[in-house]
Amino acid sequence: MSENAHLTLKRIARTSVSDEIIAQIVDLIACGQLKPGQRLPAERELCKQFGVGRTSLREALRSLAVMGILEGRVGDGTFVSIDNEKYLTNAFQLGLLFDHKRVQDLIETRLMLESQTAFWAAQRATKEDLAELEQTLEGMAETFDQPEQYLALDVQFHLGIARATHNTILYSLLGTIRSYLQEWIKGSLAEPAAGMGRRAELSLQEHKKIVAALSQGQAEQASAVMNAHILSSSIDLQAHLDEQGEAANGA
Repeated sequence: MSENAHLTLKRIARTSVSDEIIAQIVDLIACGQLKPGQRLPAERELCKQFGVGRTSLREALRSLAVMGILEGRVGDGTFVSIDNEKYLTNAFQLGLLFDHKRVQDLIETRLMLESQTAFWAAQRATKEDLAELEQTLEGMAETFDQPEQYLALDVQFHLGIARATHNTILYSLLGTIRSYLQEWIKGSLAEPAAGMGRRAELSLQEHKKIVAALSQGQAEQASAVMNAHILSSSIDLQAHLDEQGEAANGA
């Protein structure tokens, strides 16, 4: 138990007890307090620290195991999955699914960070930078029916704008939220009412407006159209997460 004594757990005060347990465990994984392969405290200890009954705890642990974030080992207990890529992706998705504040935090972060990358890129982008962005747009136009390739090119586009600022710190900052950016785009493209095709085409048109502003050196305009793009895609992202949340609650 000594290795888990430092875990910061809070007593549950919400109606959806299992969801709150899930959110806290996901946060512990995301911030590194719970590491791949680490054993969770025993059920009795977890129930005591959370202030919940075993039924709610087991429901939460079972959900996390289904998502591949945790794994149960007969006779040994429950462990954080050692599949780093899988649990980090799922942790992010669950974090958004059960914590709407985190969605808002991400929207605010992207608006603040990427509006500035667009602003500075409009003033500093070279011909080579702009040619690379145009090439990325061409690739996106050719991959509407190939979600994985389109997703990779979409992320590449946003990183390309950051690179065009020739500000290594700005580029590095956007790189640190790359996994969040990737899951954002994946979520917005998966919005069922919109469909992959409609959202992809809309994103491409919005991207073209950004590149047009960059090419003309219009910093304020570039910042404005980037903001509009982020807000537009955030609507589809939130719609997708809301549907996922309803499906999870109805399951």
